[in-house]
Amino acid sequence: MWIKTGALGWLIKLSSRGKKLAFYGPAHFIPTWNKFLEISKRDGQSASSLLCIWIEGYVHRKDPGNPQRPLTAYSSGHEDEITRIEQDIFNKFLAIAEQDNGHIRRIRILQELMPMLKGQQRVDVADKFTRRLTKAGVKVVR
Repeated sequence: MWIKTGALGWLIKLSSRGKKLAFYGPAHFIPTWNKFLEISKRDGQSASSLLCIWIEGYVHRKDPGNPQRPLTAYSSGHEDEITRIEQDIFNKFLAIAEQDNGHIRRIRILQELMPMLKGQQRVDVADKFTRRLTKAGVKVVR
């Protein structure tokens, strides 16, 4: 990893398994970057894994952009409404995980589902969200 300052700002090259990524920013951001590296090391996290978690969460929240929901997504009992509610809950779990360094406790998922679902159905839905969150790069802690 190296930092280069210049008229356009600075460059950090990250190398992982033969792949290189470049990150550009203004020169005044260097102290913040260095503090980020210091904090991530203190917390026992790698800076690249934290960036990956943030980027994956951002992509999952923003992709596919501004989807047009059908009006049936707001019709009580329609399958489009269920899909909309599931996506809203998933986005909430991603936001919670992002605030906690890419982690979310399984008990938190179960608690959030409690008002809507009971018993085994709640556990099954929590398992479904756990799989989706894990696929999205979130670590679900049991």
